[in-house]
Amino acid sequence: MNYYYLLLIPVGIGFFVGFWCLVVKLISLVAWQPLARHFAVAELPAGPRFGLGQARLGVVSYRGAVDAAVTPEGLGLAAVSLFRVGHEPLLIPWSALGPLQAEKVFWTTFYTTRIQTSPTAYTELTFNNSDIVAAVRPWIQVEEPR
Repeated sequence: MNYYYLLLIPVGIGFFVGFWCLVVKLISLVAWQPLARHFAVAELPAGPRFGLGQARLGVVSYRGAVDAAVTPEGLGLAAVSLFRVGHEPLLIPWSALGPLQAEKVFWTTFYTTRIQTSPTAYTELTFNNSDIVAAVRPWIQVEEPR
């Protein structure tokens, strides 16, 4: 009997894992890595943690894949374990965040802020978790929906 067909299983799993890591790394190059050049940290400081829900960083959608930590130092962002390749934790100081602008779309309120990386460059962060909004109110202004 030819047992070499059994090698297809670990080879297939290895191929899938390698392909997944490649795709996640390529996604990180679009929006996460430009922020990491300025705000990367080894790990997030202690503080309340929240899931961002439907999050968008620049043009990349991270639905359920990013957690946030609210600390006196700033807003921490970390990708969940399946998306960690190329997504080191970020700690964005409050001074780099613009006001949160709320926009109601049907029954969901989305909040958008700008993450300033230089005087002329920024990345937009959009999410829909109102618990984070309540936690960040001491540090940034929140503009209610129109």
